[in-house]
Amino acid sequence: MILSRVWYVVLGLAAAVALYVVYLGVGQYDRQTLRALKEGLASDSQTVEWALRIDSRHRLDALLPASVDASLQQVLVGANLNREGKLPDKLKGDAKKALSALYQGIPAEWRGDAIFAIDRDGQVVGQYGFDSWGTSDDFELGGYTAANDALHGWLRDDIWVFGGRMFLVVARPVEYDAAQRPVGAVIGLQEVTKRFLDDLARRTRTNIAFYTSGRRVAAGSSTEGFDSEKFDAIAGDLKTVDDKTYLDGSRSDVRMLGEDLGVIYARLPGEAWGLGSGFAVARTKTALGGPLGFINKADDPDKANVPLGMLVGVVVLASLVGLLLTWIEHSLPLREFAAQAARFKSGAPNGLQVARFRGAYRLAAQSINQGIERAIESAGGVTRTPADLESILGPTPAQPAMSAFSFPLGDGSDASSAHAPPAPIRPPSAGFPVASTPLPPPRLPLAFRGPNPPLGIGAPPGRPPLPRPQLDEDNDDEATIVGAVPADLLAQATGALAPVSDQSEWVDVFDEFIRTKASCGESTDGLTFEKFARTLKKNRDSLIERHACKRVKFIVYVKDGHASLKASPVKD
Repeated sequence: MILSRVWYVVLGLAAAVALYVVYLGVGQYDRQTLRALKEGLASDSQTVEWALRIDSRHRLDALLPASVDASLQQVLVGANLNREGKLPDKLKGDAKKALSALYQGIPAEWRGDAIFAIDRDGQVVGQYGFDSWGTSDDFELGGYTAANDALHGWLRDDIWVFGGRMFLVVARPVEYDAAQRPVGAVIGLQEVTKRFLDDLARRTRTNIAFYTSGRRVAAGSSTEGFDSEKFDAIAGDLKTVDDKTYLDGSRSDVRMLGEDLGVIYARLPGEAWGLGSGFAVARTKTALGGPLGFINKADDPDKANVPLGMLVGVVVLASLVGLLLTWIEHSLPLREFAAQAARFKSGAPNGLQVARFRGAYRLAAQSINQGIERAIESAGGVTRTPADLESILGPTPAQPAMSAFSFPLGDGSDASSAHAPPAPIRPPSAGFPVASTPLPPPRLPLAFRGPNPPLGIGAPPGRPPLPRPQLDEDNDDEATIVGAVPADLLAQATGALAPVSDQSEWVDVFDEFIRTKASCGESTDGLTFEKFARTLKKNRDSLIERHACKRVKFIVYVKDGHASLKASPVKD
């Protein structure tokens, strides 16, 4: 079943190649995913920085009406003229009223959480949005860089931290007389809350977390399935960050917090950086981890793109090829084996026909035939096993008394040592030329050796002469040419041992047997056709009686380097 085994090997190789390709794909996918994670985080950090700058610009633009509002200008001029230290309540009320009107006029997206008005000294004149701060008479913002720059005519943005709370700050000067310095400034604050970061993450399509003093302030995410609690690992990781680029005031390299979370830390400008404040952008890596990861991570659209029809076709084709090979190499020989066994059971054949099998079935058929013959032999019956030469003809003498191919002449001399007169030659058949010179007298097989051997026996028409036997060089004087035995003389020599059809067939078997023994290097001394024919007749009669057959066929073959005979009954 070599083809089936080869097919199994092919299928095994195909499965191995498929797994090899899958593992290569998993490795390449994980590597490309990590690379994309790093590039994506670097892009996210820059995107957040730009978004914060744009947000500050919009908030500064939103404060433009407040910087030129007449009522607010009058309030700030009055606050600057007051030198008593404490602002009158009426002045504070007018400032809050003006700021409230301005705050309501700012678009909701950019108005922030609070708005302040400060005089030239940085003292808070009024505020809207943080009422609890207005109770302090000495509350002032002039010490902050952004507020101080705004009081000198600059537009500034910054990030402040109050009581653990983080605020995005924009400051704009309030102009009253172009020839003089600003009479004050208006400051807008936006607290960094989860709501604010969720909106920022949505606009930047990132996952953001703001932190200060080693703790997280707020976080927001826009990636589906991203858990904000993953940012809890930031506080512990910040203590171990020793990235030079980050400590010098830029951003860190990509840091992996676990197997699937990557983070980049970036600084926040202004006052917050002195307190260790910054933001982090994070992404998760979708790692396959193995061949089954393709299946576990696949969604319905991915599965819908799989060509199931082609896969089913491949499976069906591979199965059909395997079944075909199995049918050719297993089912057909087994069917033939069963058919021959059934015919053998009915007594039709003489054993299993080994030539119709191949491989293991041939060996099994040979073993069965040999086992049957051994069983018959052990039961005392006559088997159809090949007969050895000595079992048929008896032991041959080691030193024969005379040559098997010589006979005495009438005067007592040996034909091998005297020149006998040439025997008359039978006229040849029509169509053959007549020899112009007389041929040497033919020599007969040992079956015709006797005191008055018949002479002048030629080969019958259509029968080629036997080849010259190879004799020892010491007995070269006994060498002669052996001719074929005519049918009429064969009947006289055998005493009518067999029908005419068997006589001619046995002559052929005898000739073939002599040639086979010579090719095997065995001696033919002492082997006579008379003894050979008598043994064949005995075996033929026994087989005809046992099997009720019409005749017996004898075949010459080589067994274990020796010439042997096999007798087979023929019923037709």
